[in-house]
Order: sequence, then structure tokens, then C-alpha cells
Amino acid sequence: MELFTINRYDETKLNEDAEKAQEELILQKLQARKEKKARLRTAQTAVELQEAASQSSESPLNTVAHESSDETVNGGAPADGAENGEQSDEERTETQSGMEQDADESTSNNDNEEKGQKTTGAKQLGDFIVLGGDKLHRLKQTDEVLPAWLSHPTIIQHDLSAKGSSIKQQSYLDDRIKANLKSMGFKRLFPVQEKVIPWILEAHQKPAPFWPRDVCISSPTGSGKTLAFAVPVVQLLLKRVAPAIRALVILPVQELAEQVFQVFRQLCEGTNIHPVVLSRGMQLEAEQQKLVKYCNGEYMPKVDIVVTTAGRLIEHLHSTKGFTLRHLRFLIVDEADKVMNQIQNDWLYHLNKHVKHESDEYLLGRTADLLSQNELFERARQPHKMLFSATFKRDAEKLKTLKLFHPKLFTAVIDPQERTMMAQSNATTQAAEPRRGNFAGQYTTPAELKECICLTEQRSKPLTLYGLIRENGYRKFLVFTNGINTSHRLSFVLQRLFGTDMVIEEWSSSLSPATRKSVLNRFSLGKVNGIICTDALARGIDIENIEVVISYDMPNHIDKYIHRIGRTARAGLRGTAITLLAEDEKKKFNALLKEANKRELETMEVSPSLEEEFAAKYANVLNDLREALELETEVINKIRKGISIGNIVRINKTNHEAVIILYLRFFSDESQLTDEIERPSRYYVFNGDNKNAKNSAKKLDQRRD
Repeated sequence: MELFTINRYDETKLNEDAEKAQEELILQKLQARKEKKARLRTAQTAVELQEAASQSSESPLNTVAHESSDETVNGGAPADGAENGEQSDEERTETQSGMEQDADESTSNNDNEEKGQKTTGAKQLGDFIVLGGDKLHRLKQTDEVLPAWLSHPTIIQHDLSAKGSSIKQQSYLDDRIKANLKSMGFKRLFPVQEKVIPWILEAHQKPAPFWPRDVCISSPTGSGKTLAFAVPVVQLLLKRVAPAIRALVILPVQELAEQVFQVFRQLCEGTNIHPVVLSRGMQLEAEQQKLVKYCNGEYMPKVDIVVTTAGRLIEHLHSTKGFTLRHLRFLIVDEADKVMNQIQNDWLYHLNKHVKHESDEYLLGRTADLLSQNELFERARQPHKMLFSATFKRDAEKLKTLKLFHPKLFTAVIDPQERTMMAQSNATTQAAEPRRGNFAGQYTTPAELKECICLTEQRSKPLTLYGLIRENGYRKFLVFTNGINTSHRLSFVLQRLFGTDMVIEEWSSSLSPATRKSVLNRFSLGKVNGIICTDALARGIDIENIEVVISYDMPNHIDKYIHRIGRTARAGLRGTAITLLAEDEKKKFNALLKEANKRELETMEVSPSLEEEFAAKYANVLNDLREALELETEVINKIRKGISIGNIVRINKTNHEAVIILYLRFFSDESQLTDEIERPSRYYVFNGDNKNAKNSAKKLDQRRD
């Protein structure tokens, strides 16, 4: 092909002649490549035929094979002469020499490719080269090696049925602490308290410059972890001279903070120790007055122990003048895994920034250029950190953030391999180094807890739940869902199904704090039979005598399951945990249980006749639910536009319940609601007491005005 100069009319396109020339050149290359491949295939076929002929020359099938091969090579036509594709001697000689040349080229190329692959470890795949050799090898999984404090913990007995040691016989406890524990109804210590309390007290008896080791405690829900840190903190602060914030307790939710505060308040009865709880249920200004006072041009602290959530703590750190943590001796994080996962997980950064004093890192540990007597004895100590959780993790990044000082682990978990070793004979020789166990990140549940599942269909799940409660006669129960909307709808359906037989309430973060607190109070007093709630209630809430915990929605993580079922079988009492599952969820749930080293659970069944009996009633309830949701949207829009609740009640004469409940859920003044207004208006509806329903509406209007 004759070369010529390509004329360009711009920088990116060829002219028409140049494009035709390029196309012809490409076609020629493709045709040459096609002919070359055809010659190679012909050469390979001929070689294979020759080998087959040499191996089976005496076989009667040999002749047929040759004839068939000749037909294949020559395009399937019979070799009768030159007209039918017979080659002349010259043509045959030329073809054979070309075949031999191509075969030599192919062999040479293959040898070069194999040599290149052996050298570089690469694999040719079409026009691409796969690096790493012909075979992909799976990397061998390495064994996890934990630090010594995680692999060699102090084991705590998790069976609470056995009697613990008597409180009055413990010489290390102050008499005032013993008296307060007795008034709280505690006579004996639980296993976690027997191990942790004396250890903490002894650790603080060491003189400077020895710091107490930070501790992590992993123990089942309801095993007494709150007293395990509250008792030693109060006792160590009994001899303090002037009030200052020396203990800070961080919790994930407001309700749990209120609960822990009540424990500290009772333990501090008759002492000069003053605890306080900081939560969003109270005005910020009112809490500021409880924390500090302004006297002679200075801010003076008024409390010793602060119990709060991470978010509320940050608010006071930035907004409250005179709020200082420079005297902090104890930093306690309850439900530590949850607190560190919260959106306010930068609380530790803000805390460290607030309290640093003559040091780069006062709270999280510090470094010194030179070790001196001043550095050892005169610098302020970092607070003693104590982490508590029923689902303690071995997340290295989060543990590193806390900068624990020479930590110590107490756990009720027994390593699975350790269980096997304990079951074997004790006549085994001890190794030179103790075996590193896998304790952190494992889970344990109370020995008194019975766990089971109930299979159902997704469309009839509420009816199955109703039949399960009715058939077993449960009178005090919790039902967990995975979302606010589900708990809202399910509480409506169950209340309609039970009618006046039971009182069912809803509990979720969508409710006002006053409403949530009222629901829990009435539930603990027995005025409410069941609460339909979200996982916000699964952490640490201690309510006595809960018969059964039911997971309406399957938990999506093993942590949620452990904390849900931990609301029952607390403090050595018996309890039951039931999980409702559709057939396609069973396999996934069993995989979830394996993470906690649990076997498949026993299956409960609900009588089919019971479900059939209430099927018609259930269908009517679903229609009521549809209407109630429409009314809910309408009422919310009207209230936001400023229409009074009384007018809405008069317009919707048959829906007092939905109207008043909606007002309480979204628009109530949580700090001024009375028990009379908070009383479930559904009680009025089911008893035909429209007069009281209207009176409640009038009072709500008066509160708004």
C-alpha cells in the first residue's frame, strides 16, 4: 500500500481519503490474521491425524478416520480429482512447507509465552495479562492474638441463683453504705459485686505515684453492675472536704440516667455527698443552678457526682459557667459499647479539651519528656476509668480512643475452648505460658432465662402475638419492634384486640420525655400490662417482675437480642424470651445465635383455633387502624395550624381517644402534665365516658393558652 500524508482539517478528525485508507489497512490486517489462524488449525489437525494413524495403524476404524479427516480438511468434499479440491504435487509441497513454518512459529511463540509466565508469574487471558500466576491461592487466616489483659481476665460467676455473701459481714464496706443498702432491700452481694467492689477499693489505697488500673466489666444484664460501681465511688468520696465534681457517669439514654441517679441518691442518704442527674427532661437553667453557685466573684461547685448522657454533658461543658471537671477522680461509662457508638461520640474529645490543665492530655493519659519527682507526685492524676457493659467489645480502635491505663477485665463469659478444657480431666500438665482465651466480644445470658421462638406468617404476625399472650396468660410483658412506626401501629392493634382486659401502651423516642416517664412508672406499678417499644428501651432499664420479653421483629444484630432478653430474668429471677419468626427468617436468626455460641432454640406454638376465632375481629381492627392513621395525619396538620384540641374533639365526636393521644404524643407541655391528663384516654372510650374525654381536651386547651 502506498503511503501518503494525512491531511487534517482539525486536530481530531481525518479527511475522507485518509479514513478509507485506514479502513483498507485494517481490513488487510484482519484478513491476514484470519488466514494465519486457519493455517495453524490445519497444521494442528494434520499432526493429530498422523499421531492417531501411528497409534492405531492395524485398527479397522483407521481407514474411516482418515477418510473422515480428509473430508473435514478439504471442506467436506470427496477427494476424486482436481475439480473436487485435489491438490497437485506442487501445491501439496507448498502447503506442507507453509504448515511446518507456521507450526515452528507457533511452537516458538508458545515457548516464549511459557517462559515469560514462569518468569513473571503472569497468565495470558486474550489481550490481557493476569498478574499473580495461574492459580489464585486463598490467604491463610491468621489467629487473633489479644493483649494479656483481654485474654487473661478475672472470671465472674454468672449464675445468680446461688446465695452470695452477706452485706453486713463485709468488713471493707462502711457502716453507712451497709445501712443504705439494707434500706434499698439488698441483703447479699451478687457475684459481680463480690469481685469488683473490693478490687476497686483496694486499688485506691495505693499511695502516689501508683495509679489505680482502669477496669472493664462484662456481665449479663440484671446482674448488679450498677451497684458494682456506685458503692465504691460513694464510699471513696465519704471523706471529701469540699464539694466538687469528682465522679462522672455517662449513659446512653435519659431513662437509664434517671435510674442510675436514683441508685446514687439512695446510697448517699445520710452522707454529705450530693449526686445530680442532667437530662433533657429539665430546663438547662434549672440544672445550672443545681450544679454551681456564684459567690464572692467565684463559681463554687454544689455537687459531687454527675449522672448524665453524652449529649447533655456537652451542652453544659459549653454553656454552664463555672462547670469544671478538673477535680474528676472517676469516669464511669455504663453500656460502654452503646455510648461509644452514639452520634455524640466526640464527647470524649470535648471532655478532654475542657479539663486539660497544665498538661496536653489530662484525661486521656499524658506523656512527659523527663521522668521527675514533680511529674510523679505533684501532677494531677488521670481519672479512674470504669467501663461496664453486657456486650463488651474488643474493638481496638475504640479502646485506643479511651486510652485505658493498664486495664483489667472482669467478665462472666467463659471461653468456648475453656469450657471444653474444664470438662476434661484435671490431670493435665500445665503449659509454660497460660493459654490465651477468647473472652472479650463473647456474650452470656442469665442462667434463669428461658429462650424460645414462635413461627408465624408475616401477614398474621399481630394475631399470633395476641394469641401467644392470651394463651399463656402473660400479664406483664414487653414487645420489641425495630421501628417507631411499627410500635405505634402495633400498640393500637393490640389495645383494640384486648379491649378492657389489658392496658397496652406505646413507648418510643417519638413520645415526649414526660409521657415516656409516665408510661414506665405506671408499668412498674402494674397499671399497664404491656409496652410496645423500640430498642431504645432495651438498654439497662430495670423493671421488676417482667414475665416475658417478646421480639415482634427479629433483631438485626446479636447485641440487640442480648439486651432485649435482658429485660427479664433479672437479679436471679426467672423469665422467658420469645422471638416471632417467619419461616424465611429462621435460618438468619440461627446464624445470629451462633455469634453468641447459642444453639437452636425451642419452638413454641399458638393454637390455630385461637387465631381462627379472632380472625374476623382482627380484620375489623385493621380497618380501624387505617382510619386512625388517616385521622392522625389530619389532627396533626390542624393542631400545627393552631386549631384548638377542643374543637377537633367536637368535630370528631367518636375519636376522642386518637385526638387526645396524639396531642399527648406530639404537642404536650411535658413539664406540667398531670396524672389525670396522662391517664389513657382509651379507658374513657372503652367505657363510654365521653364526658371525661371532653374534660381532658378542655384542660389541654387551657395548658396551651
